Amino acid sequence: MSPARYDLIVRGGSVIDGTGAPARPGDVAISDGRIAAVGEVAGEAARVIDASGLAVAPGFIDVHSHDDVALLNMPGMDFKAAQGVTTVICGNCGAGAAPVTERFQQFYRRGVEGILGPVPEFTWQSLGEFYAAVRAARPSVNAAFLVPHGALRAATMGWERRPPTDDELAAMKEYLAEGMAAGAVGMSTGLIYVPGTFAETDELIELTKVVADYGGLYVSHIRSEDTRLLDAVQEAIRIGEEAGVPVQISHHKASGQENWGRTRESLALIEEARARGVDVTIDMYPYTAGSTALVAIAARGRWAELLDPHDILIASCKHQHEYEGKRLDAIATMMDLPVEEAVSKLLREEENAVTAIMFTMEEGDIRRVIQHPTCMIGSDGLPTPGKPHPRLYGTFPRVLGRYVREEGLLSLEEAVRRMTSLPAAKFRLADRGEVREGAWADLVVFDPDRISDTATYEEPRQYPTGIACVLVNGELVVENGVPANPGGGQVLARA
Repeated sequence: MSPARYDLIVRGGSVIDGTGAPARPGDVAISDGRIAAVGEVAGEAARVIDASGLAVAPGFIDVHSHDDVALLNMPGMDFKAAQGVTTVICGNCGAGAAPVTERFQQFYRRGVEGILGPVPEFTWQSLGEFYAAVRAARPSVNAAFLVPHGALRAATMGWERRPPTDDELAAMKEYLAEGMAAGAVGMSTGLIYVPGTFAETDELIELTKVVADYGGLYVSHIRSEDTRLLDAVQEAIRIGEEAGVPVQISHHKASGQENWGRTRESLALIEEARARGVDVTIDMYPYTAGSTALVAIAARGRWAELLDPHDILIASCKHQHEYEGKRLDAIATMMDLPVEEAVSKLLREEENAVTAIMFTMEEGDIRRVIQHPTCMIGSDGLPTPGKPHPRLYGTFPRVLGRYVREEGLLSLEEAVRRMTSLPAAKFRLADRGEVREGAWADLVVFDPDRISDTATYEEPRQYPTGIACVLVNGELVVENGVPANPGGGQVLARA
């Protein structure tokens, strides 16, 4: 009997299968984009990768990305592939690129463009047509999508501050059902952003009932992450509980010094809900600074009283790139204006397309949240020009280098599980997130002793160290730490 012939074999590594089981020595053989054998693999292959001294794990799943338009504009997705990410979940925070109406296009260009990136021409209208456009772009990583509530509202109602009429609610439900039928994994909300902030809880429950019909989940950037954090967590839980769907609370944090430590109480609320049967989980990024649109900060009442202008760093601008990398107080001095007037002027001149980094969190909350058993990892990276938050390039290696190897907050196997099989199960991604026979060959080969993030706030566009290669559906997208961009990613539908 002739020996088996495979497309590729990763030999001699330490296999971390994604389930949380202890690492074990073994080979991984790949044929036709899937894992054909795991263990002591006999046979030959067109190519062999020597993984001696390295870990072989499932590719990481970024559960909170804003890569919707980047998949079209930058299909190589080097900033994600280079850190071991093989699948991105898009459509988060209620922001997305469809459904497209005239109202939506106006809204996109007035604000969302600065977050997701420019769309020279909307060649799609429906959510399904947008997914097809992503598929045609052949990105280097897989992508799954949430239906963004903010886009539903903008397409239907513009940015009006009022409840929807019965006809408008019916139209939003129709858009939502179309997206779910096209394979979306759930619906997301961004309840601090216009127009999501105008939605009342009952509206969200009614829409989420449509998600329940399709077996999806409710994902939320909750209504407050500072003074009203606990109320906001309870609202998210109530929406999922009353609609009958699982809940994912995005980038869980306690923002603002007066709220530091409140994750103790918020995590207790999550545990109470889980004890009564609500499937509520969370994700986080491992940094004490967040990042969002400057217009969202300015829209909050009394923001200047709550945030020190020195704690706000401008990351990207549409036109005046000289402000990128500078603190808000320094920009106000450059303009010779009070801070609030400087912000208004900047937003006006930049057509609202300004992103900012805010240093508002504390390390104790980061450690507490990352250790919670329900916590997954999401970069929340904004693929903008300028100097984006370093989480765009460094999230997953930072967890494995700093919080696993250096601080020992999680075992390596548990951290990998949080990045792979746990999100694959939550977001219903079939045959992803595990190294096992029959699963898709999304793999990352890395050195646990060397993996580290190198991206900084000053120089964010830097690839991590310690990652040897990354495969997506059996194709090498990173080789010797360098992105290869073959375009082997798929648009993933809900299982």
